[in-house]
Amino acid sequence: MMSTRAVIQSDALINFPVKLAVPGTVKVHLGQSVEPGDLISEAVLPAKIQVFDVLNQFRIQQPDLESSIMRLAGESVQRGDIIARKPGLIARIFRASEDGKVVAVRDGRVTLAMGEITIQALTPIAGVVGELIPGLGAEIVAHGFSVQGSWGNDRVSVGKLVMFDADADLNGSIIFLDHTVTLEEIQSLKEKGASGFVVTSLDPSSLNALDQSDLPLMSLLGFGEAVLDEYSRAAIEDLHHKQITLIARKADPYRDVKPELFQPRETEGTGELFAAPERGLLGRTVRLLGQPYFGSIGKIVELPGKPERLGNGLKSQVAVIEREDETVIRIPLQNIEILKD
Repeated sequence: MMSTRAVIQSDALINFPVKLAVPGTVKVHLGQSVEPGDLISEAVLPAKIQVFDVLNQFRIQQPDLESSIMRLAGESVQRGDIIARKPGLIARIFRASEDGKVVAVRDGRVTLAMGEITIQALTPIAGVVGELIPGLGAEIVAHGFSVQGSWGNDRVSVGKLVMFDADADLNGSIIFLDHTVTLEEIQSLKEKGASGFVVTSLDPSSLNALDQSDLPLMSLLGFGEAVLDEYSRAAIEDLHHKQITLIARKADPYRDVKPELFQPRETEGTGELFAAPERGLLGRTVRLLGQPYFGSIGKIVELPGKPERLGNGLKSQVAVIEREDETVIRIPLQNIEILKD
């Protein structure tokens, strides 16, 4: 089924998960208001793990193992404590090099966890805690202005959106580039202080390198030569020099997830935690995704109730689209996306 969420929304509702990669402690509660940088959850992990092979290091036999290990799993230890000892004329001793804990005694090996590091999950967006993710974090719900894209590299950044100008101050800014962008351009602007990128399209030959970029990167139309429609360009221009959040998450059509630019805004709908009821699709402005119409726009003028057989022999629900040049075509629903709400 095609998503009915518009690509451009003036009162969008986003649900953004903020969570740890490992279990920890959630620090917020349902309904709590949060600001960018607020702590959502944290976990305390060992700074270092050390494994000592008692059998092989002490050169002892299995029957002597139990008497050689001086600590049990779960015990806390201090620096210098004896963990294992081999008695005899030439005694051998293994001591804890730092404060820590014995986390396992198994197969003749003692495993120590020493020191502590704290990892935290901080929200990059302001909003309300709409759902807790037990042991990991929470889902942050927010209303605002949203422009969705087609591809993202799963990074997030907050900054001022700047339409690219060679003379503009790019330091800390999220840059918009209205053409097919190469890896070399991204690297050059990164050196000038850019904190993220929104582009019309990307050079497909650089996909792997762009995917690994440490700065967030969102393409509105994907890869290859493409021309941005007037609605999307106007939406980007409306955000020029404004503080926005670039949520360049990876697209997932099965969960209706796309990368997006987001700017929190107070509206009449702000405060509602759930999206407004779905509206009819007739008359909505859409962007066409399939060839040979990729990137062009039009309006839905009819929605046939029954699936129709396409040229490839498959059946699909279709929409009748009147394009800007006034031609009328029939397009599978999965090959269009709503452009304007």
